[in-house]
Amino acid sequence: MGDSDPRLEPGEALAATRVGCFAWHPATGRLSLDDVGRAVFGLLPAEFSGLAADLRTRIRGADWALLSGLSADVLAGRRNAYSAYFRVVLHDGRDRWTHARGSVVRERPGGSVRVVGVVRDATLDLAHTALRLPGEEQQDPLRALGEGALALARAMSVREVAGVLGAEVSLRPLGAKAMSLGVLEQGRLQMVRTVLSPGATDFPRRSRLADSWPLNDVVRTSSPLYFTSVHAFMDRYPKLAPYRHGFGATAAAFLPLLDEGQPLGAIGVFYDDRSVFSHADHTLMTGWAKAVARAVHRVLPLDRSREIAAALQNAMLPRRIPRTPGGRVAVRYRTARKGVRVGGDWYDAVVLPDGGLGLAIGDVQGHDTEAAALMGQVRVAMSAYAAEGHGCDSVLGKASAFLAGLDADRFATCQYLRVALTTGEVHAANAGHPPPLLRHADGTVELFRLAGGPPLGLPAEWGLARYPYMSARLAPAETLLLYSDGLVEKPGEDFDVGLARLAAAFSDGPPDLEELADHLLDTLTGGPHAEDDAALLMVRRDDSGPVG
Repeated sequence: MGDSDPRLEPGEALAATRVGCFAWHPATGRLSLDDVGRAVFGLLPAEFSGLAADLRTRIRGADWALLSGLSADVLAGRRNAYSAYFRVVLHDGRDRWTHARGSVVRERPGGSVRVVGVVRDATLDLAHTALRLPGEEQQDPLRALGEGALALARAMSVREVAGVLGAEVSLRPLGAKAMSLGVLEQGRLQMVRTVLSPGATDFPRRSRLADSWPLNDVVRTSSPLYFTSVHAFMDRYPKLAPYRHGFGATAAAFLPLLDEGQPLGAIGVFYDDRSVFSHADHTLMTGWAKAVARAVHRVLPLDRSREIAAALQNAMLPRRIPRTPGGRVAVRYRTARKGVRVGGDWYDAVVLPDGGLGLAIGDVQGHDTEAAALMGQVRVAMSAYAAEGHGCDSVLGKASAFLAGLDADRFATCQYLRVALTTGEVHAANAGHPPPLLRHADGTVELFRLAGGPPLGLPAEWGLARYPYMSARLAPAETLLLYSDGLVEKPGEDFDVGLARLAAAFSDGPPDLEELADHLLDTLTGGPHAEDDAALLMVRRDDSGPVG
């Protein structure tokens, strides 16, 4: 190399371009940053103790959530590298766009993990782009997309991801009127969110990848499609002509959802009055598609695990509810929506030797496969005791001894009732379960008070397994509601508050018993992050039954 050739000094080049280096040790939380890296984050020496947590106050909340999601993917082995833009808050309150790129380094197979990479000031990356919403020159869509990405980070299912795509927090930064979502399932594309009218019932919600539809094409090719002409779009997809009625979009973009090159599905983004897609538009939509792909990749395993948990739970519940003269029974069960948990809630209804109904509802302690297995065993045992014609106190006493004999160190709460619907006669006993509610024919609701007994499964030597029972009469058109605590309880809330909420929903619900059951479940467990499973059983005496 001659004297006139410039020398390559990596350190000088990194410093001149404001590129810093870092190494993060997830196991200890330690973070090593060189001087340039600390300057990029705007950190004074006293503000950095060598922990990754020190950066929390320097990074915008929505962006911290995105980085946390990427870090979780890295630690779980779902990716070996990441690249992300985010905002650093400077001491004067201004935001500095910053870019980080990291890769996983393992000391040896199965050994500890380090993430090493570079971080740099990304101001120049964005200085000359036209990333502005029409008519709002001061609004930064990347910042607004961060809010949408934060909403995606909170989603716990594919359905919730689809809900975020239809919300203003997603549509407004892109200037879009609507979005659609298709997810790849077992080699077929399942439409989760469409832009078609509810009347388009014949549109295929599940299709083969080889079928010629826009989302299918971008999944199959892993390449986006852009249309600014309705004619060009219809020329390519004439089968969609019958479904355009009432939907006036004039431009659309279809983008694949990819995770490390593997297709997960695709999104469609629809616009009014868009005559051209600029390079900035492409950049923005590609970034949004990556955020959606990360969310879908994260929630798909949760959805599948919940399906398995629900199938296991439902397999242990009675397949059918018996019908007897004089009234009707309705049951419902819903798994927890937050996390992936198998619960111990159950209900049951059996025909008794005297022609009446034996009704039970209960909850085994815990949220795991052992709780579900114990629930199945206790339910079957109680059904057998009830079918033998034992009284309420005896059925609960025998069930308690049965559970204690399993040496599972678990207890269960439960109620058992014997009901003769033709006469309205009710005998009931309680093992530590929340009190039933009674709805009168005029819609008023009151507690159906039962004498208390201990939970099932307590050791016999404690001498507590006594279950006093009470008798009452169900009047014509009255409805009795048995339920598990998942229908009432919320973290940090007093039980009486939840019970009052249940009583109000029970009172205000529709007259039809099946519709009332749906109303209670949707009203009280309809939130996206319900933390507990919930079961209910309702029995109503016909209003034409004999009195007395």
